[in-house]
Amino acid sequence: MKAKRIILMLIASGVVFGGVFGFVAFRNHMIKQYFATLAKPVVAVTTAQAEAVNWQGVVAAVGTLQAQNGVDISASLSGLIKEISFQSGQEVRRGQLLVRLDAEVELSDLRSAQADQDLARITYDRSKALLRSDTVSQSAVDKAEAEFKVKAAKTAGLQAQIAKKSVFAPFDGALGMRKVDLGQYIQPGQTIVNLQDLSQMLCDFSVSQKDLGLIAVGQNVRMTTDAWPDMTFIGEIAALEPQVEAKTGMLAVQARFPNAERRLRPGMFAKIDINRPETEPVITVPAAAITYALHGDAVFVVREEAGADGKAILRAERAVVELGERQGGRVVVRKGIRAGDVVVTSGQVKLENGSLVQIAAEDPLKLPGKTVLR
Repeated sequence: MKAKRIILMLIASGVVFGGVFGFVAFRNHMIKQYFATLAKPVVAVTTAQAEAVNWQGVVAAVGTLQAQNGVDISASLSGLIKEISFQSGQEVRRGQLLVRLDAEVELSDLRSAQADQDLARITYDRSKALLRSDTVSQSAVDKAEAEFKVKAAKTAGLQAQIAKKSVFAPFDGALGMRKVDLGQYIQPGQTIVNLQDLSQMLCDFSVSQKDLGLIAVGQNVRMTTDAWPDMTFIGEIAALEPQVEAKTGMLAVQARFPNAERRLRPGMFAKIDINRPETEPVITVPAAAITYALHGDAVFVVREEAGADGKAILRAERAVVELGERQGGRVVVRKGIRAGDVVVTSGQVKLENGSLVQIAAEDPLKLPGKTVLR
């Protein structure tokens, strides 16, 4: 009786567990069947065509801007600041007085030296007159002349020292922030204010020695900056360093850019592009079409194929590409696609290989044109 009860319990348990496992298997089968028959979503994307063009490559570099003339204004002598004749940020002209130091002691010494000089001149003139009547010797006249020249030199030295007590602007430009105060005692070489001539800017950058044959003084260059991303500045190469850096194989180059609107400032970083003289046939796509990844850069190419009902459908296929130079919002594709291929330019984040797509009427990523300054 007891064994019979155990057998019945085992049979009942088998039926229950079998039902549970059967239900789970049936549910999983139905889920798989549902997703297998579920229509794949159609992703709205924008597209552009891969174009075959004659590409003019560029020599690219990163440089640093500096003013045509820029200097920290300082005095060559120590002294107490008696007068400040400028304001921070002021535009000044060449020769304009900036700071005057106290020169009372030097002025007193100058008056004494001028009196000695006048006395020496009188003595010298008297000696020359007496020489004609043979009252004094030639040696006495020579001594009087030498004494007069010594006194004159001392006077000139004091005048030069007093002149250095006044600090003037060495060129036209814009002043920075004032570093000194009225009544402050300054030492020689101590910065008073920074002065920058912003009418023209110089950009220092380096190029590889293999590009030496592609650049020359007077050649046009293009420059863009982070401060003005929608503007392209046009300048020209002003100088080439005669010596290539032996350790790096790089050549220092300096370009000059007009800066009438004062948009460029010293210390800014800039991207430099110099056109190569030759062109080559290449395939290009918009930069927005590129999907960057650690395992390789890729684009999604839109292919047309026949659907199950015979109607044409569009499907996105992922193509790994080898990229070249980037310029003007387009990128050279060396390998991976052909001219005429339609590539996705927006909506890639929703795509996977084989996704169905629908092409939107307009491209929301279309970039505005850049302003070019010469």
